[in-house]
Amino acid sequence: MDYDLFQSDDDEDILTAFNEATQRFQQETPSHRMELGDQDGEDDDDDDGLDILPEFNCSGRDTFKAHSFPKGGFVRNGFSQRPPPYSKWDQICSDFNEDQLQVYAVTHYLYNEACKNIQKLFAAVAGQQQLQAPTTMTNSIWYRARQQVTQFYHLLLRIHDENICMEAPRFLEDLRSLLNNLLDAEAWKVLYFAEHSKGNECPAPAYHLYHGVLEWRFLDLILLNDCQGATEAALLAQLEHTLGDLVLCASLYYRSKHRPELIHTSAFMCRCTKELWLLLSVLAPKWLAQSQLGIWDLFHKAMQGHKAVYFPAESSAVSLAFHEFYAWLRLSLARLSDYADNGDYKQNLAGLCAPPENFQTASLLKQFLSSQPDEQQRRVYLCLLAPLELQRGRPDPDVLCQLWEYLHRSLNCNFNASTELEQLPLTCPSGSAYVERYSRLLSRDQLEDLNLSSFTMYAWMLGRTLKLLLAQQGKGNQRQKLLGRIFSKFSAAKLLALNEPGIHHVIELFLCLLLSHEDLSELAPKLREMLLCLALEKLPPVRRISVAKGHMAMLLLHARHRLSLDDYVAKLLGQLAAIRNDVEVAAIYAGTLQAIFDLADDFARGEQLLLSPWLTHYVEKSGQASQDRVWQALHSLIQRLGEPRVVSGNANGMKEALQQHILPLLRVQYVSGHSAWLPRLAAEFVSLDKDREKLMGPEPANMAASAQLIVHLLEEASSPVPPSSATILQVWIKSLVLLTAQHESVAALTAHVVQLEEFQLLAIDPTSLAGREPLCAFFGALGRRAQLKEAAAQARIRMQLSHRLHAYVNHFEMWLPPDRLRSELGSRFYSFLAIVIYNCPSLAYVRSKPSCFFHLAMVRFLLTTQLQAGVPPEGRLPQMVHKIFPVLLQGIGRLPYRTDAYLGKTLEQLILHWTPHFNFSPNAKLVARPYVTLLQADAGDDGELAQFVLQQLVGHFLVVLRRKAGNHSGLVITLLQQLVEAIAADQENQLLTLLRAVHIPLLEHVMFVDELEHSRGQVLSLYRIIVSHEGFRRSQPARAMCLSHLRSLAEKHLAHCTYFYFQMLIKLAELAPELVAPLLDFVWEQAKLVELKRGAGEDVGIRKCLQRLEKVLG
Repeated sequence: MDYDLFQSDDDEDILTAFNEATQRFQQETPSHRMELGDQDGEDDDDDDGLDILPEFNCSGRDTFKAHSFPKGGFVRNGFSQRPPPYSKWDQICSDFNEDQLQVYAVTHYLYNEACKNIQKLFAAVAGQQQLQAPTTMTNSIWYRARQQVTQFYHLLLRIHDENICMEAPRFLEDLRSLLNNLLDAEAWKVLYFAEHSKGNECPAPAYHLYHGVLEWRFLDLILLNDCQGATEAALLAQLEHTLGDLVLCASLYYRSKHRPELIHTSAFMCRCTKELWLLLSVLAPKWLAQSQLGIWDLFHKAMQGHKAVYFPAESSAVSLAFHEFYAWLRLSLARLSDYADNGDYKQNLAGLCAPPENFQTASLLKQFLSSQPDEQQRRVYLCLLAPLELQRGRPDPDVLCQLWEYLHRSLNCNFNASTELEQLPLTCPSGSAYVERYSRLLSRDQLEDLNLSSFTMYAWMLGRTLKLLLAQQGKGNQRQKLLGRIFSKFSAAKLLALNEPGIHHVIELFLCLLLSHEDLSELAPKLREMLLCLALEKLPPVRRISVAKGHMAMLLLHARHRLSLDDYVAKLLGQLAAIRNDVEVAAIYAGTLQAIFDLADDFARGEQLLLSPWLTHYVEKSGQASQDRVWQALHSLIQRLGEPRVVSGNANGMKEALQQHILPLLRVQYVSGHSAWLPRLAAEFVSLDKDREKLMGPEPANMAASAQLIVHLLEEASSPVPPSSATILQVWIKSLVLLTAQHESVAALTAHVVQLEEFQLLAIDPTSLAGREPLCAFFGALGRRAQLKEAAAQARIRMQLSHRLHAYVNHFEMWLPPDRLRSELGSRFYSFLAIVIYNCPSLAYVRSKPSCFFHLAMVRFLLTTQLQAGVPPEGRLPQMVHKIFPVLLQGIGRLPYRTDAYLGKTLEQLILHWTPHFNFSPNAKLVARPYVTLLQADAGDDGELAQFVLQQLVGHFLVVLRRKAGNHSGLVITLLQQLVEAIAADQENQLLTLLRAVHIPLLEHVMFVDELEHSRGQVLSLYRIIVSHEGFRRSQPARAMCLSHLRSLAEKHLAHCTYFYFQMLIKLAELAPELVAPLLDFVWEQAKLVELKRGAGEDVGIRKCLQRLEKVLG
């Protein structure tokens, strides 16, 4: 358009015309002018217009959280009312005063300026740079240009309202035509995104043109509605034109969005656009009262017109895009009902009053589905549709029926939105998880999660709709119609044709149906029978698991709503039995037990049927983690059987089921299992049945189980009869043997043990139990009690203490499995044997009683048949016995082993059979340690035991047969050497004990063994060590004893083994001449006696030996 057409006259011409018009008006009607002047004066003092000029001031992109409108806008200033307000004269124009603004020439001038400013803004947007001012001035120029046009519209509103200017309709029509001609699709492509967070301070001309158009279109509609002579048809046409432009802007905005963004984005570019939509939605019904048209009628018509122009193609892609855009804009428009007419945000102000016809959801959904949308399109569309159905209007069952008709054909699909390889739907791990997931899903008021499949969204919409229909009176027929449409699609054949995704979808559908009802007495039996049509024996293993999860979810809802479980559980267990109690399916059943038991109030609805043989089979075949879940559920169940309501209900029935099916299982698992739940359950069964003997049997594999059982029994408030003191002490001792004193279970049991009267009678210092080995403190105290004078004097008291001891260690031979005897645990067990025998020998040994502790310890562990038969002990057993050997020998030494043949034989056999196996280390000191310890410990007494043991040692292993030494003579000689070296110089008693026991056997070994035998040299080396020992040199009794032994050997062997004796004596003379020299005269005498007895005179051989001896001594 040519700008010359809009050039104004000079200011002088305008003022001249204004003055002439004013004077002529005053001359023609002076009195009227005076009245008018008076009226104007009153208006000056009492102008009731707005103190501001309403306009749009943008704050950036519109969001769902932006609930307020600016105070300077149209809504906040009452423009949603009829008639609209107007601004004060000084706000309309600052260049002219009120009188001047009422002059036609001025109005015409402002009209021309408005047209020119519109042209300038369009030209600036189009890129005509010559019309733009410098950069620093652009903001004020474009904003001023837009504001002058808006002020002109407000002027027209004011002068039209006061009937001042008759040309206002023409000005309005011309401006409307100008804008309609300039605003084509290409212009909107540039303008639709012209929002800015700086608002009217934005320097972009496009921003001011876009927001100016919004202002001008709205004011134009207000003026058109109030203009005399304007028809409703003209208003309707302009309103439709305006809505068409707004829809076009929203369409352009839609094309800039990715599909997933739609559910989180408003369809209005900015809050100014939303404000205009709100104004039109409020005023349109008022403007078109005669036609009875509302905003929704105009909106749908505008959308269809937009489709004809911008979505003309018939392809599915174009149709789907249009319907997606349609749903997006429709939802944003519906959300405007959350605002009052004055712009206050009052969420869901319309409530559920909006009829479905407003949104046309059913018809538009049908068109959308007919275009075959993909999964992501369905998800987005349902997210945009759901708020209309559930929050913005009355729910339309036809929508859900259409969706069901479309989706039920795809039940076996995955509803996967990606183009990658399809995967199974997100199934839940258990029935409880299913119920929790869909309970949480249905509790959500909005659904804006595109990770959910379209079928899940449908199930959510279905559940929420049924809740709304149930809350509304008179909607029973709609609910029944909806349920009927759903049920009609399920037959037994179709259910059996479902794959795993299909079963999952049916489960979530059924759960949403059940969770949406408060009363399940009518619906639950139908759904469970339909699900039971999926017979487990007719399904492959993977589908069985899915169906089992669904059954457990439904069973939980039965329990939650206090429905009878008898029939349902019986059928479920029948199907499980048909597949031979498949472990994977049974795992799903078992995983729901605790939830069902927790929901039961009196256990009178068939819960006892769940405790049946299938559970035993499952526990036997499953791992410990699965077993623990079952034990935990049973523990929770037993805890509740004492509740008053349960006692008055079916507590006895539950107890019978537990006794019949669970107790036998528990007895087996208590022995073989390691779960921490087993002792607790065992204690609860003892309390439940008052018969703890049912749990007695083989020792449990879990070595802490016995202690845990006793602790639970002692701490169980409902325990009818607490365990006896003997039982508690037996378990405590066994636990100390198999575990440690620091073990949690043992420490807990120790706290109860120290409170026992029987324990307190032993007068044990509690601090001693905190030591390294509490067993020593306990059995030491028991042994000291037996050694008291009164106990020693009275056989009855000693017998009572013996009975107690045997009660404490009852069945000790069964405490440790044979395969654990060779482990580190076996070392603790053998130490326990030694501790008892050492501390309580007179109590542990009962003469002629094969079941006494001493005899059992020997025949089962220390002197086994295999050992006595010559079978070498396995593993670390020699090291274990080697460790306890001196303690064991000392314990036996406290018994009358010299007078009791069994004890003497036992002591002899221990030395004979175990000493050869102590040669497990090259370290001679380590090997000899048991005998060194014994010799040192026994030296304080008379050394009788050490002498007996050493006599047995050398008597068995240094014996010579046919001039040959025994196999273990070297080992024994090495042991004796270590004994000698271990004796301190001041320990004369130890030396005497040693010599008393081994000196003669050593000399005889030298005499009779072959000269080439290695042991002969070893013994002579040993003798050299003895005679050179500091203690031997100091000890006159030791030397005297050796001389005495040599004399006795001369008397014994000189007559028959003359040569052997002299050979031995000569060797000793070479080693210790000072020891042998005093014997020379005695030997001469003995030699002469031998010659005399032989009667042959002087024996040349004897004489040569004597001469040689003298030579060595000389």
